[in-house]
Amino acid sequence: MRFSAIVRRLASELGAKIIHVSDPEELPLDVNVVIASKREGFKITRGKALYREDFDHVEDLVEKAVELCLVGSSYKNVIVAVDPGKNMGAVFLIDNKVIKTGRYGLVENLVDDIKKFMKTHRDAEKRYVIIGAASDFKIVKEILSSLEKALWGEEVTLIVSDESFTSKGFIPKLRNMSKDEYSALMLSIKNLLKLR
Repeated sequence: MRFSAIVRRLASELGAKIIHVSDPEELPLDVNVVIASKREGFKITRGKALYREDFDHVEDLVEKAVELCLVGSSYKNVIVAVDPGKNMGAVFLIDNKVIKTGRYGLVENLVDDIKKFMKTHRDAEKRYVIIGAASDFKIVKEILSSLEKALWGEEVTLIVSDESFTSKGFIPKLRNMSKDEYSALMLSIKNLLKLR
């Protein structure tokens, strides 16, 4: 699959609009972020330029582009909310804006994504992981234990929060969002005011 097709698919999954041009002069004036290859030799005169060679994975590149469009390059708070259970949902926020969501079957995959997100955003003033207090507290303890090890020395605040009423919310579910991801989103909204 061509690089541009991969970027388009990933951006679509994150709800971002993509414009593909072969010449930087064709870029619309309102473009915030440009994804390019250094080999192409384009002179980018508007928007923030991100180069594919600077990222290990295309997913990271597209996520960073979406993040820059939503919050810019400076931010204060980074939050990950987790809805624990057989299938775990997570929502990743920067300054209260949803950057991405995820659904996980294994605690290790969840913890790896949270660790990566927190390390990538170490310059935030405050970083939180909110974990819903599920009826099966065994999974909550497993997630907490794994996160404590993975985030040791990272100055991330771990919070266990009451998970009541997170499956029914007052905002519509985003496109392609699982019920687990939606519960994580509701959990984050319930806790945003407490974290100010």
